[in-house]
Order: sequence, then C-alpha cells, then structure tokens
Amino acid sequence: MKHITVNGKPLSQMSLGTVQLGMNYGIANDQGQPDTAQSTAMLNCALKNGITSLDTARGYGTSEDVLGNFFKENPQENMPFITSKLRVENPYASAKEIEAEMYTSVETSLKKLGINKLDCLLLHRGPGYTLADYGDAVRNTFARLIKDGYTDMVGASVYDPEEVDEMLLHDIYTATQVPMSLFDQKLITGGYTDRLKEKNIVVFVRSVFLQGVFFLDPDKMTDPLLVEYAKPYILKLREFCDRTGMSVAEFAISFMRDVPGVTSLVLGADTEEQVLQNIAYMNAPTLSADMRREVTEAFSNVDIPKIMEVLCRPKQ
Repeated sequence: MKHITVNGKPLSQMSLGTVQLGMNYGIANDQGQPDTAQSTAMLNCALKNGITSLDTARGYGTSEDVLGNFFKENPQENMPFITSKLRVENPYASAKEIEAEMYTSVETSLKKLGINKLDCLLLHRGPGYTLADYGDAVRNTFARLIKDGYTDMVGASVYDPEEVDEMLLHDIYTATQVPMSLFDQKLITGGYTDRLKEKNIVVFVRSVFLQGVFFLDPDKMTDPLLVEYAKPYILKLREFCDRTGMSVAEFAISFMRDVPGVTSLVLGADTEEQVLQNIAYMNAPTLSADMRREVTEAFSNVDIPKIMEVLCRPKQ
C-alpha cells in the first residue's frame, strides 16, 4: 500500500470508507449494516494491512460511534489519519449561529471518536445548497477551528465541477472529497483534477464503483432507469474487463488510482473479506494510455443524474 505524508502522518492510497459501519448503504449491499464483531474485524484488518486513512462523517448514522468504540477497545500506538465531515444546515444563518453549529458538530465528532483532533474536516453541504452558498462565516469558522486545534486541515465534500471552481477560490480549503468513477469522469475531462493537483490539494475520491452499480447483474435488472441508463455501460465495462483479464473492481480501481492529482480512493466494505479484496485490487495492473483514452470515450455520455435518481431512493 502506497502512502504520502500529510501534516506528519502517513495517508494511504486507499481510505476505508466507514459509512457502511453506521448505516445500511449501497445498492449492491444485500448484507445490511455490519454488527460490532464484523466492524471490529474489518477495522483491525484494514489497519494491519497498510490502510492508515479512515473516512467518516456526522451524517453517517452511528459510524463515528463505531469507530470511537473500536479505538477504546483497541488502543492504537499510531492513530490513523481520520477525516470526518460536518453539515451546516442553513448557510444563511448569522455568523454567530454558524460558528456555534460548527463547533458543536466538531466537538460531538471528537467525543464520539474519542480523539482530541481531526486530521481533516470537510464541509458536507446541506440539501438544496451548493458550495457557493457557504460564505465567509463558514470559512472564518474553519480558520478558527484550525487555530484552536480541532483539526489540521479543512476542505469540502463536493458534487459538481462548479463547486470545485468555488473551492479553488479560497486558500482555506486544502482537501476535498469528490465523486469520480469510470462512468463519471467530468472532473477529469474538464481539467479539474489537474487544477487541484496544481494547488497541492489532497483529493479523496468516493463512489469509485458508483455506489455498487458496477456490480449489478445486467441480466437481472428490472428498474427502468437502470435498464436504460446503466445496463449498456455495465455491459461495455464487462467487455473491457474481458479484454484486459481484470475484474470489474480491478479495472475501476486501476483507472481511478492512476488519475494525476488523486490522493486516496475511499472504498467501503461490508465484510473483512471485502476489505482484503479492496486492498488487493489497489495493486491492479496499470492501464495503457491507449486503453485509458478508449475508456474515457466509451463512458463519456453516461447520464449520471438518471442513475442517481435510483441511488438516492431510500433503502428498503
């Protein structure tokens, strides 16, 4: 597992996403939320096999509680690089209200996690808002949180290219988490990953498997949106995998791992075996430049919003 050093701590090229530890997550997850024993096994497995970066959030159900209980029962000589996220519900509230909300959220996270400082703190924007709606009050509070020792670095979890544009305007943001996958390459083709790299911003990539869509069986799809907007591309992805002799996971990870400017892939898991599989996938072969160009062209017209309509439905 490759690592870089960020603020004196090793940050692994793969981060363990822990949303699954706190809630039932992922369209291809048919096992539900792991219990305490399963969560402990997954975390121990990750930390013993080179993963030094954990991703969580206040909005991930009981994820922070699970991590805090794990650290309490399994003290670490060297704590991993921990990223969490907070949400400001109303970016148009008064500066005083926003500051109080952000400090309360961070203090709650630290208490749940059982630590004194976060390595990275990201803004989770509220529903209906974009990053541009969050003004000086949020950024000034982030600066105070760093000064007061609550976190070493701050950033934003973004969704759209326009939000990357906004983030790049403000030097306070030195980290980001972005959705990218074989089917969703707009940040790459639009030059955004290059711009993030130029500013030395730490880039975490989530949704590498498009929340599990890549692993759905195209022959068993019944949802009309998935049949129309996902199935043709899943079949195309399988063709690429057949040509290279790689699994879907290996192919997807290899492509995204080698994008210039990408720091760490946030990969979740439902079992200890999946953690080990993901670690192994990080060693997938490098795709040729010609293959990368062909892949980019093949998936240039995927209608991500239509697929997201399915993914955003409440899990039954």
